[in-house]
Amino acid sequence: MTDQTRLDKLQSTAFFKEFPSRQLAELVDEFREVDLRAGSTVFKEYDRAKDVYVILSGEVGLAICDAKSSCRQIGVLRAGDLMGWSPLVGRARLYDTARAICDVKALAIDGDKLMKFCAANPEFGFRFMHRVAGVLAERLSGTRQQLLEMGGVPFAEISIGVGLARRRAAEAFKPMVLLIWLQLYNTNKLPIRHYA
Repeated sequence: MTDQTRLDKLQSTAFFKEFPSRQLAELVDEFREVDLRAGSTVFKEYDRAKDVYVILSGEVGLAICDAKSSCRQIGVLRAGDLMGWSPLVGRARLYDTARAICDVKALAIDGDKLMKFCAANPEFGFRFMHRVAGVLAERLSGTRQQLLEMGGVPFAEISIGVGLARRRAAEAFKPMVLLIWLQLYNTNKLPIRHYA
């Protein structure tokens, strides 16, 4: 794959589409093409964090595993997604397992080289890490949603606390409402009806 082809593919992804060509052109020769067959493992939980991937096509399942070798899928990455972000945030190990659900094409780059490029090119680095933060926020939201779907024991204190907070707020507003009413009454802007 030529540098121009890699550049075109990078810019076609959701992750890199906002980046200027001139910035990506300086980095593109560090990327290498990776072909993964369906069912192949990209990396395992606790492997050394080394490469960062941008998925071009296909799907990769992310899973967490317990000591008994049973794994639970926690997410699916698709074309345009970033995978293997651990070296970007200083983590030496990976904390999930990635497996190709179907045939996958991706571009990979050494995480250390990518971070050095970010440090040497602060404009790119800021934009890149901002995008990484967005990816992490999306993944965190997805994990949160999965936790909500799993259920669990209701946390009664939250419900009681919210109800109590509402009652206290209503009690606090009563004197303010009374003061506003009295001000309006004293300025004759409030129509008063006398009832017999």
